[in-house]
Amino acid sequence: MTTNHNPQPDPAVDRPGESLLPDELLASSHRMAASRAKGARMLTRSRSRRRILPTIVVASMALIGAGLANAFVGSTFAPTTNVTTTSATAATTQQNAANALTLAQLSATIAADQRTLAALASSTARTSAVAASGGASQISTASTRPGSGLVSTPPPVATAPAPSPAPTTHATTGASSVG
Repeated sequence: MTTNHNPQPDPAVDRPGESLLPDELLASSHRMAASRAKGARMLTRSRSRRRILPTIVVASMALIGAGLANAFVGSTFAPTTNVTTTSATAATTQQNAANALTLAQLSATIAADQRTLAALASSTARTSAVAASGGASQISTASTRPGSGLVSTPPPVATAPAPSPAPTTHATTGASSVG
């Protein structure tokens, strides 16, 4: 600790021509400090370019894309010509005609099936009644009378043979056990 309370330096100790550091060393120190400050600023800028700028670009592109999509979806298109309407009407008319034709064919088929079922039911009822009464002669006379209502059965249809089962295969390899 010093007992000198005078804040001014003693002129006898400090010679006017001699400084603590040479001027070149001070200039070099200032250049190095300025270079470090400039480097720190550049690092801060590059960090913000790497971290913040891509986020801003992506967010702005998303907003622009959403706006364009909204404008596209919200827009209305006026029909350019009546050709598309006419072709659509013609296609609808053709489809309706085809549907009506199919419906008429189905109605005719259902009516024929109902008549066949009714004739089979009445024939079955008559045959059951004749069999219950025990008269075989009535069956032959009923079948010889025209308009008796008996329906002749169609000839039997040859059925396709049952398909043979597929050979068993191994679950892991898929190899067939048939040689």
